[in-house]
Formats: sequence, C-alpha cells, structure tokens
Amino acid sequence: MTHYIQKQLSILFVFLTILLATGVGVYFLFTPQGETCYDGIQNQGETGIDCGGPCGSCPGPRLLKIISENFIPTIENNFDLVAKVENPNRNWGIESINYKFNLYNNNGQLIGSKEGITYVLPDETKYIIEQRFYSEIEIASMNFELNNASWQNLKDFNELQLKIRNSGYQLVDGEYRLTGNVENKSDYNLDTIEIIGLLFDEGQKIVAVGKTSINTFMIGETRSFIIEWPYQIEKEIFNLEVRVYTDVFQDDNFMRVHATPERFKEY
Repeated sequence: MTHYIQKQLSILFVFLTILLATGVGVYFLFTPQGETCYDGIQNQGETGIDCGGPCGSCPGPRLLKIISENFIPTIENNFDLVAKVENPNRNWGIESINYKFNLYNNNGQLIGSKEGITYVLPDETKYIIEQRFYSEIEIASMNFELNNASWQNLKDFNELQLKIRNSGYQLVDGEYRLTGNVENKSDYNLDTIEIIGLLFDEGQKIVAVGKTSINTFMIGETRSFIIEWPYQIEKEIFNLEVRVYTDVFQDDNFMRVHATPERFKEY
C-alpha cells in the first residue's frame, strides 16, 4: 500500500513539474519583456556596464551612445572630424575615455586615424572634434570608436550653469565668424572652459566646426568669445550651435563636494 502511494505521488510530482514548465514557457512567449539597453552587440556605439537585465536594473552607469559622426573638408587635403555622444546617466560621469576617428577610402581601406582622450559629464550631450586631419587620399567613410571609460559617480549633480548669450555668425571678407558671450552662473570658479561652435546648412548637416577656450572663469563673470574659420565655406549657413564644456573632474573643490567612492573601469 505504501509503495502504491509513493508511486502515485511520484506521478503527481512529474505531472505538476511539466505543467509548471509549460506555464512558464507560455508566459515568456506571449508576455513582452522589459526594455533592455543592450542586445549583446555594441552596434550603436554603446559603452557602459551591462548586467543583461532590464534598463535601470544594473548597478553602475550604462549606455554612452554615439549619436553621429562626420568628416568635413576645410582647406586643401585637410578635414575636421566631429562625433556627437550622449550620456543619459543622471549621476554618472566619465573622468576619461579614449576615442578614435578611423578614416577609410572608397575600397574600405584604412587611410589613417586620429585619437585622443576626453571626459563626459552626467546627462551631457557632447561634441568631440579633431581639426586639421591631413590626407591626400579621398576620404569615403569614417568610423568613431570609444573605449577604456573610467566612470565616476557624482552625487547631487546638477548641470553646470554656463549660459550662452547673444550668439550669432557673420560673413566678413568671405569668411565666417561666430561670436557671443558666456556667463558663469555656477557655484564654482572654473580653471578652463572649452567653447565649441558648429555651423549647419539648410538640411541641418554640419558644414563647419571650431573651438576656443577661456581660462580662469570666475563665478558670476561674463566673457566674450570668437570662433573664426579662415577659409571660405561653400554652403550657405542656416543655423548654428554653441556648446560649453569644462572638466570638473580636475577641480578639487567640485570633486570634494560631489564625488563618491563608486567607480567603474571599462577595458
């Protein structure tokens, strides 16, 4: 009798196991899964920590994305290179990250590369530019790479209040000039700020990029800037954009207030 009951219980257990497995399979087959930030392939310029779970479930920073990349002819055999990246992390910034522009000819062969190191603040969209890339070979395409990011958690981080005022461009003797003022409304004296200027054609394609810098930028101060292109730009200009960047990771006062011990290093 006892043997019979054990046999019946074993059959019941197997039946319940099969029923449970079938139910779980049907659930995952017909239930939409939560958005994941990675598909296992870095095919959109992503870089960051990936735990494989839904967005927001992973510890640490995620998803630094390459928005666009362009090469722009300037003077003979010279090109300006520009990439636009986005960091959607509210409290995670990048102290340093390696970047590389790779240029190719019509046959897909590598002509040359230009590389450097930059930083990206939390919740920042940033243009990375390299000017005066020389090539006697016609450039057909470009690829932009990011790697070796050092992430830093910044607590209570708010966007630095660096305001652009009265920006505009003018054509002087066949050459474009972008001018404006920048105001430091943040709570910090800044050692150096970098100002990036971009000019766009009717189709919102970048036709010129330039940069300048301002040193020792004090709280409440307003300074003027000029970015010039000492060559003729063939296309008509319809729009402009000005961005201001500063490396807060090099500012001891800022880091003392906002930095936390949390860091991630990518290789």
